[in-house]
Amino acid sequence: MHGYGALGTGLGFLIPSLAIAAGTQLGERFAGKRGTRTTLVTGFVTGVIGTVVLAFGFDADAGYGLLVPGLVVSGVGQGIVWTAMWIAASTGTAPQEQGVANGVASTALNLGNAIGLAVFTVIAGIGTERKAGEALRSATADGEFLVVLLTAAGMVVGLLVTLLLRRQPAPAAAPVPDGEEHLAAR
Repeated sequence: MHGYGALGTGLGFLIPSLAIAAGTQLGERFAGKRGTRTTLVTGFVTGVIGTVVLAFGFDADAGYGLLVPGLVVSGVGQGIVWTAMWIAASTGTAPQEQGVANGVASTALNLGNAIGLAVFTVIAGIGTERKAGEALRSATADGEFLVVLLTAAGMVVGLLVTLLLRRQPAPAAAPVPDGEEHLAAR
């Protein structure tokens, strides 16, 4: 929409990438001090606020500078949620099942990303048919604005799920078969 070249686009992605990296570090520290559930709630609330702020940068005449505050806040929230999500995915899972738990979480994340991207691309394109020039720029910005708000709504759903799920006690580790104690200690 803004006509950035490859270098400009790459540099534009640097800010949210750094914000996400900072969020993962904050999420790790916060989870250790406050627990996974509180960390998820904090990350989702931060992400929702940042994403709503980000939406206001999706105007046909807005420049990248208007996106930066939302990108930073949303990115930090996203990093916090990702960290807590991986912790939640493996919490209560027996040590020998950690790989499976993380594999299932990773698969679910990637499937959700693929499906979400496809659906949101279609939604963002609604109303752009047979338009060109300024009318196309405006319709594209409107569609992107809607998609960013829907993203914030999805985060609210994640927040509600986090708040509604009951806490489960961790299952006991599976016993190690006789004669394999030396392998389990490694």
